[in-house]
Order: sequence, then C-alpha cells, then structure tokens
Amino acid sequence: MEQPQLLLSTKNNFLDLQAQVNQQIKNHCQQLKLIDQSNEKVIEKLLKQQEKLQMLVSKLDYYQIQPQVSYLDLILKHQYKYELKLSEDLELPCYRNRIFSIRFNLMYQGQICINQNKIIVELEIWTYDELPKKVSHNNQGESIYKGCQQAFIKEGQGRLNKIQIKEVSSHFPRGQFVLIIVPVNDHGVIGNQKLGEIKKEWIKPLVLNEFVVKAKRFSNRHVPYYIRKDGTVSMKPM
Repeated sequence: MEQPQLLLSTKNNFLDLQAQVNQQIKNHCQQLKLIDQSNEKVIEKLLKQQEKLQMLVSKLDYYQIQPQVSYLDLILKHQYKYELKLSEDLELPCYRNRIFSIRFNLMYQGQICINQNKIIVELEIWTYDELPKKVSHNNQGESIYKGCQQAFIKEGQGRLNKIQIKEVSSHFPRGQFVLIIVPVNDHGVIGNQKLGEIKKEWIKPLVLNEFVVKAKRFSNRHVPYYIRKDGTVSMKPM
C-alpha cells in the first residue's frame, strides 16, 4: 500500500517542478518582452538623435556655404537718402572715464540738411570683429557707458557731449572698438520730406572704426591719431 502514496508524492513533486519551470519561463518571457520594448525605445531615440544630427550637419553646411553678413556690412550696403558725418576731426585715442564729445552733421548730397523735426541719435559700441557684437556691459554686468549716450539733431547739427567709456578696448578683440551713432525711434514722427521731416530709416548711421580707449593718459606716451571728417584715419589733423 505504500507504493501508490510514493507515486502520488512523486507526481505532486513533478507537478510543482513543472509549475515552477512554467513560471520561470513566463517570467523570462516577460523580461524579454520588457527588454524588447526598452530596445525599441532606445532605437527610436537613436533614430531621432540621428535625424537631429543630420539637420545640424545640414545647417552647418549651409552656414559654411552661405557668407555671413555683419550688422555693419548691412549698414554700409543699404541705400539711404541722408547720412551722418563728422563735422570736425576726432582726436584719438580716448582714455577710460575721460570726457570727450563727438560733433556731426546731417548731410544730403554733400550739404548740411536742415531738419524740421527732432531726430534722436544714440551712441553704440561694437567689437572690431569680422562679425561685430554690440557691447553694453562688462563681465561684471556694469554699463560701459558713463555720461551722455543720446542727443538730438537740430537744424542739421548734433553733438554728443560728455561721453565717457568705462572699459579699455584692449580687453576686446583686436584691441579696438567700432562706435556707431545711429538714429533711434522718436515714437512720433512719421516723416514727411516735403515738410523737412526725416524718418530715421532714411539716415545712414555714422560708423567710426579703429576707435581705441586706453586706461590712462601719459603725456610722454600720448601719440594722437585722428578720424577725419571723411571717415579716414590719419596721424595728423587736416
């Protein structure tokens, strides 16, 4: 009578073993399924990254092929009815925190143009690069300007008085600045040329290249040079 009990116990053990094996197989199948799903997500992410890289490469190729045009190039190539020009030679170099002024005229076909409306202009400082960048603050977040930064053009004449620059140009590319006197929006003038009203978009900004600002003036080291009224640079005033 003991043999049937032994067979029954063996059968139960076999069934338990089979159940364990089936559960392990089921667990492995679930793990493989999760791995497949994870792999699909990874592959999907890799494909998206590949698309982004291809787009980036295309953009890089485009920018390498397309010539980049700077803000100053756009100013110089644009067609204007009027232009701003120096009314007197400007002596350089300037010195940090020392006051200087810039006089200029509104010109039309080589003659001073008498404007009826007030035209606001603003002084901007740019780096002297192939692709210049506008500079307004130093690395500490402080304004590099001190004193006057805006002025009016009245009856064809303008003057930026008491300009002070707080940074030396040697801290920037090529050791020089580009100064631009550019008309800005006066929020009121539409511009009627017959009435002598002139829109800011009609006026070519004044661009002063090779503008050097040094730290301190020493009389025995001061070697002046001049930006002339025609925009050229000379060691002697005209």
